[in-house]
Parts: sequence; C-alpha cells; structure tokens
Amino acid sequence: MGSKKELVYSDETLDDLILGDFKLIQAVQGYRFSLDAVLLAHFPVLGGVRNVVDFGTGSGVIPILLATRSPSITVTGLELQESMVDRANRTINYNGLGEKIKIINGDINNVNDIFPANYTDLVVSNPPFWKKGEGKISQNEEEAIARHEISLDLPTLIAAGAYVLRQGGNMCIIHRADRLSEIINIYEKNKLHLKRLRTIHTFCDREAKLVLVEGQKNGGGSFTILPPLIIYKKPGEYCDELQQLYQVD
Repeated sequence: MGSKKELVYSDETLDDLILGDFKLIQAVQGYRFSLDAVLLAHFPVLGGVRNVVDFGTGSGVIPILLATRSPSITVTGLELQESMVDRANRTINYNGLGEKIKIINGDINNVNDIFPANYTDLVVSNPPFWKKGEGKISQNEEEAIARHEISLDLPTLIAAGAYVLRQGGNMCIIHRADRLSEIINIYEKNKLHLKRLRTIHTFCDREAKLVLVEGQKNGGGSFTILPPLIIYKKPGEYCDELQQLYQVD
C-alpha cells in the first residue's frame, strides 16, 4: 500500500471525525455523513456484543465510531454502491482499522446470499428516510440512493436485520419520527420486540424530527422510553450531551 496521501483522491476531502482522532474520506460532490450517523453509533448498548453488521454503511463512519466505543468488537459494513465501498475501504485503511472493520459490496435485498442466518449480535442502520415520490430526489446518484427508498425499502431492511440477528440480538435504527408507527409495526411483524426508544428534537420547544429505535429478536420484557435528546441549547450551540461527546470546551 502506498502513502496515506495516495488514498485520498482529488475529488475527495479528508475530514476529521473529532471522535477518536480518526479521519474520513468523503466525496466533494456526493453523499456526506451527518449527525444522524453519530447519534446512531452512540445509541446501542455494546456490553456483550462481539460482532456488528451495519446495513448501508456508506462512508463507513458508523463502523469507525462503534470501534472507538468498544475495542473488542468487529464490524461488517454492507454497502450497495461500489464507489462508496471503495471510499469506505480506503478510509478504513487510512485509519489502520482493517483488522476490526470489513466493508463489503452487496445488496440488502439479497441478504441471505451474503450472510448466514443468526450471524450477528447487533444490526445498525441509518437507512433512506424518504419513500419513492416523497421530497426532491437529488441529481447526484450517491445522495439519491442514500436518502430515498430507490434501491431498498424499510420492510426489506428490517426483515434483513431480523434474518442476520442471533436470538436475543438487537437491531437499532435512526429514522423520521413521523414514520415511527410504521417502524413499530414492521418490527413486530419480524418478531423484533421493541426495547428502547429515544426521540430527537432540534430545540426543546420543537416536535421530534427523528427517533432512535431498538428491537430485540424474539425478545420480551420491558420497554424503555429514554429521555429526549435536544440537539441545540440555542442556535449554533450543541446540548451538553453532544458537547461532552465531541469534547467541546
């Protein structure tokens, strides 16, 4: 392998993740990760988790953040778009995480050709938020596929998660709050018992825009609604929880 500099192409940026001193290679024109990925990566409880699958891993940011949280886990990121797989693999190499993180090219619609059943302890996914026909579809293919259900819909995603999870394993996703009822119904159809829920609000006086949802395969017992996460104290100033996460002074 050549120098680290050779891993970053002229049409890409090398961005500081801040967390763990890791870097992320991203396209100048294309999909770029957002706070959603950071929130999702810090939502799962990792005690007892040995391996994780990230569906629609994109730039590989969620596997990297999970690896910073637990040195003992291994993460497999599955991504449909070859350009993003290549970029994510270069990011993993840049950060020297090849022994902990594997990025593979594949279609979640064909998950049973990629993973065996009962394969993993934890599934995470930051999936497309918008159905076909909703909102404005980006002219950039990477962004369009990442944000709209063009190549993958929510029922298929959740069914795939249930398939790869071992008994008692958990699936965690972040999604639009106004699709929560739909998410819960699909979880239940796939025998994913709702375990934890957290709403995400831009400001304390705003309705929830996003939700973090955890379901356990063939689980039972209690269901916990966590305190809401309010992103900003005021415009431009993160809440204490995010400031602590990013170690902002």
